[in-house]
Amino acid sequence: MKYLNILIIEDETPLAEMHAEFIKRHSACRQVWLAGNLEQGRMMINSFKPDLIILDNYLPDGRGIELLQELSATKYQGEIIFITAASDIDTVSEAIRCGVFDYLLKPVAYERLEQTLERLNYLHRVRKQTEDVSQWQVDEMFNTFARIQAKPSMPIGIDEITLKVVQEAFNDLDTSYTAEDIAKKLGLSRTTARRYLEFCTKERFLLAEIIYGKVGRPQRIYRRQPSEHAE
Repeated sequence: MKYLNILIIEDETPLAEMHAEFIKRHSACRQVWLAGNLEQGRMMINSFKPDLIILDNYLPDGRGIELLQELSATKYQGEIIFITAASDIDTVSEAIRCGVFDYLLKPVAYERLEQTLERLNYLHRVRKQTEDVSQWQVDEMFNTFARIQAKPSMPIGIDEITLKVVQEAFNDLDTSYTAEDIAKKLGLSRTTARRYLEFCTKERFLLAEIIYGKVGRPQRIYRRQPSEHAE
């Protein structure tokens, strides 16, 4: 798992701090910095070289889209997520052309932001694991860039890419994990890991059982269903 140094460029201080507090709870986060305008943002990008920039568009000294264009021209190596009230098609289209990783409209749903961070983790895992990719890995990476959402039949909060990563952790029938184990292994929050594990249990991909530890504290353990029940 790649640990991320993250810069938030947002002029509304309470909102920036809310973003930071949420992001700090994600297991992939190493460091978070805050900038209140473009000038500060540029200085901090040059000084800290963040892996991820979370960028507002309407800032006191200009537009975030201008900074995005600058970073695109200089081949910035990190990723950028727009979190902004700018919903006009021109801004959205230009952001896509400049290679923004995701575009979230205010007021942001933090569950949606968490899904974005998980997709970013998936992209980093693919980059780290192999130099040559198969067609299905290419498809998965393009799906990540395109932010393809879960199929309509899936409930809210279940992303198809993250679901596949969780299921792949149980390829070995003898493997068993708790929600905390999966969270650490895949770089998810425990709440998210538990949500996907419970969905897999409901869909009969996994079995869940309660095991009591030495001090009597119950743990919910998940393991793969026998093959005849697996998807």
